[in-house]
Amino acid sequence: MLTRSAAFTMLFALTPVFPALAQPAGNVAQINTQTPGRGMAEKYEAARKKHMGWHKAQKDGWTWLTWEVVSGESSGSYLTGTFGRAWKDFDGRDKFEQQDEADVKKTVGPTVERFFTSYYVRRADLSLNQPTNDPPSAYSALTYFRVRPEGVNEFVEAVKKINEGIKKTNYPLAGPSAWYQLVNGGEGPLFVLAMGRANWAAFAPNEKTLDQMMEEAYGKEQGAAILATLRKSYHSARTETLKYRPDLSYLPAKETASR
Repeated sequence: MLTRSAAFTMLFALTPVFPALAQPAGNVAQINTQTPGRGMAEKYEAARKKHMGWHKAQKDGWTWLTWEVVSGESSGSYLTGTFGRAWKDFDGRDKFEQQDEADVKKTVGPTVERFFTSYYVRRADLSLNQPTNDPPSAYSALTYFRVRPEGVNEFVEAVKKINEGIKKTNYPLAGPSAWYQLVNGGEGPLFVLAMGRANWAAFAPNEKTLDQMMEEAYGKEQGAAILATLRKSYHSARTETLKYRPDLSYLPAKETASR
């Protein structure tokens, strides 16, 4: 677990009560997390490829992207997700989902010891980059913030001010980034910052720290006050690295995912 100070310093050095969220269409992400049984990773990957072949045979119109967790407490797990969905998109797929679930149980099921689904919304108001249809970066650095229920507003406003500081100072970012908030399928309030990295070299720290950037943007006292407010607003932060697995993903011919 990272300290509050270390979490945000590393976060942007490398780059950056559940409220009812009124989100525009296309901001929902469904994430399926699978953990293979001991010694079953190779069999899991073969089963995942087979199941993605099933999606292709069914001419599924949705994109499903898969990542392997390569660092952090979830190392060895895999995330498969679909992005850029509206809530209404999940209606009318009952028959398909029943068939999908049956194939998952037959192929992937015997290889996993844990499986769960969560739903997130992309916080466009907090994200510096717009969604794109480009392929995912080779790696993604995720930072999970367990926010205090009474501190959600302070957390959100502080992130917005940090973003403004980044723009004002032209603070260099190592890759695309986006904020997500968990809305169903886990403990919260939980915010996640996903940051793309082209390679391991892109994980090298920025020469200028977050504190130095904020001082440049707002002055020493105000910059420090913004960061202090933010660091008091969350319980804890943890990080993990994901490796994009195109061989375990499915992209239909007419759709690419917006992340």
